[in-house]
Amino acid sequence: MTDPTPRLWKIGDALSQLANVALLPGHTSTTANESISGRSYRCGWKRAERVINWLFCFDPDHCRQAYLRDIERAERLIGGAK
Repeated sequence: MTDPTPRLWKIGDALSQLANVALLPGHTSTTANESISGRSYRCGWKRAERVINWLFCFDPDHCRQAYLRDIERAERLIGGAK
């Protein structure tokens, strides 16, 4: 199965995952596969969500969508491992 996600988006996602683990507090409550946006939504960090959603003004529901994509990616990974 081929992944249709553009390479540039994958690089951005990987950088977000790296920053999530390397720079944000509570690294033990996350994984290297979770984006900052998804974690902000999951943890209920409302201020961070507002800032991130503002930065991604083309998607005012960015953090929630990122959280759902993080889950979808994890499910695909698990499904592919069977």
